[in-house]
Amino acid sequence: MDEGIAKVLSKIVRRKPMSTAALTSTTRSALGALVERETRRTGSRTLAYEIVAQSVGSSSSWIRKFLSKSEEVKEPRITLFQNIRASYENLCSRVEQENRNDEQRLMLIKGEIDAVTEGFVAEAYHEDQTG
Repeated sequence: MDEGIAKVLSKIVRRKPMSTAALTSTTRSALGALVERETRRTGSRTLAYEIVAQSVGSSSSWIRKFLSKSEEVKEPRITLFQNIRASYENLCSRVEQENRNDEQRLMLIKGEIDAVTEGFVAEAYHEDQTG
């Protein structure tokens, strides 16, 4: 399921309507990414199913069955699909913001390290000149 998380930042623009099979597959991938993210956050897959179920408006058992491609589970109704889509888009936005925040934090650290390094270089140069 890590591939689903890796694809979080990708945006796909479609010109034609998706087939039902493609829509179901895409929905399953998005839902799987939501569960995977919550599993990593909480440390519990069971709790992740509960949290995701609550956020998209379904039961945790439906999510388990849908993700396992169980024959007994129905395809998501349109409102559930829209809720999954909205939750996934929120996840994408959060991940993108986290990445921007990490990048800013790392650039600040790099600037501090560069400033310290410049001080070492200047001090070494000064010692070479006086030594």
